Amino acid sequence: MILLNSLIGLAALVAAILFIAGRRERARREPLPQSSPLDAGDLLEDRLPWLARLDIEQRARFGEQVQRFLRHKRFIGCAGMEITDEMRLLVAGMASLLVLRPGAAAFPKLKEVLIYPGPFRVPVTEPDELGLVPDEPEERIGESWQGDRVVLSWQDVEAALDGDAVNVVVHEFAHQLDDENGAGDGAPSLADYTEWAQVMQSEFDRLRRLRRPRVLDPYGAESPAEFFGVASEAFFQRGADLAHHHRRLYELLRDYYGFETA
Repeated sequence: MILLNSLIGLAALVAAILFIAGRRERARREPLPQSSPLDAGDLLEDRLPWLARLDIEQRARFGEQVQRFLRHKRFIGCAGMEITDEMRLLVAGMASLLVLRPGAAAFPKLKEVLIYPGPFRVPVTEPDELGLVPDEPEERIGESWQGDRVVLSWQDVEAALDGDAVNVVVHEFAHQLDDENGAGDGAPSLADYTEWAQVMQSEFDRLRRLRRPRVLDPYGAESPAEFFGVASEAFFQRGADLAHHHRRLYELLRDYYGFETA
């Protein structure tokens, strides 16, 4: 359980965040109803169970990162989607859990978050393994565009918040971290890549050999970048299983993200 003063402090911070977000949006849209501080605090506690794993210092950093995210990132509804304060807060909150390391920036290259009601279809421009480009659009639940844009299916965001193993927010924002150093090779910016390279390469090779992975989504075998996204999803959504079946990978991500999920 969380101490009452911590909840009150978090709720007060969220109230300020919602006020800032609402004030910026009113120039472009009709006024949106504002949640009370208690409602906002309850929303984060109820929908983001990872908050219970944070210490006092991390909680303070979390609040700062959420505030920066909402202040500097534009949310856009697609295909008739109406963006609400709750949606902004939950996406910003989940994304901010990935940047709680001391000194971490709140996705500095990111400018926009586009949200569709559900999976969306996009034309395929990259050739497949046979060198062919499919004629039919491909259905997707998320995209990350070279560090400046993230696209999400709200249906799948909600599913992740309800405990689904697939977490599109974590996956796409892991790509954002990956792209910060310009490489997009499955490794975020680190001072020393020795352990990261050893563990991630070993686990990536292992996933490619497994016929029926127990924890990691087989999609992670597509590339090192997708493996980092899939491994991050498993860390957040299935921490105990990841720690049991892929202990070194779990510990690597725990040290990187800075808290336990098992």
